[in-house]
Amino acid sequence: MTEVAAFTSSIRSIVADHCSPGPWRPGSTEDDRLPALRKHLDSAGWFDLADDPQALPFLGPAAVELGRGPAALHELDALLGGSPYVSGMTRYAEPGDRAIVPGGDGLRVATIAAVKPVPYGDCIAAARAHIDGGELMDPAEAGRREAAWVTATVGYLAGLTAEALRLALEHTTTRQAFGGTLAGLDSVQQRLADAALCADGLLLLAEGSPDLDALAYAGPAACAALAECHQVVGAIGYTLEFPLQRYSRRARAIHLWADAWIEARS
Repeated sequence: MTEVAAFTSSIRSIVADHCSPGPWRPGSTEDDRLPALRKHLDSAGWFDLADDPQALPFLGPAAVELGRGPAALHELDALLGGSPYVSGMTRYAEPGDRAIVPGGDGLRVATIAAVKPVPYGDCIAAARAHIDGGELMDPAEAGRREAAWVTATVGYLAGLTAEALRLALEHTTTRQAFGGTLAGLDSVQQRLADAALCADGLLLLAEGSPDLDALAYAGPAACAALAECHQVVGAIGYTLEFPLQRYSRRARAIHLWADAWIEARS
């Protein structure tokens, strides 16, 4: 087993043991942070990877497992060094925390002075925030941290997509319709194939060194694959009891946040 595979396996075990999201209330101001998960990720060395530019090959595959969870995006944002601050919004942040502000000249580090929680389509403690001052992050550190965050985000999207596809496959191979399973219908097979193509592409992307262009592709690709999964699962996929909606809403939130980040960096 390679070092990357071994590290990914350890993250997979941590997610399996400690990532058990509780009640999920989209549209609320709640969040999905799990202190036990963070503790074990810290012990495994996850948060140290942003300091080592040679660690990028570890980040993507390991983040796939966090996406399968799905773990809180807070675990990805720690690699950046604070909450990504876009369009006046933060996530998982409180007064006194750091905000990372993207710009055409690099990344600025600011202190969050105040937050006003807002209802959001996913449980990521989204808030409108006021920030104080801010100074330009050292370019070398900014490059390392942004590369780590982008790589982990692409991997996370790949994990979301892969797990959503698994849920859709499980549903369609057990659900009976027209004298057979849903998976036996040509239209369902085509949609699953389209979703699988996206999922495989994202997994391959996560294994490389994705940049902002890759992130710009990954968000829409994941959302498109999740839409196909919802089509074959049907109305039950939009209920709070069925987990698929957690994945599609999370993919959408990442897509919107990433687009705003990329625009600010251009």
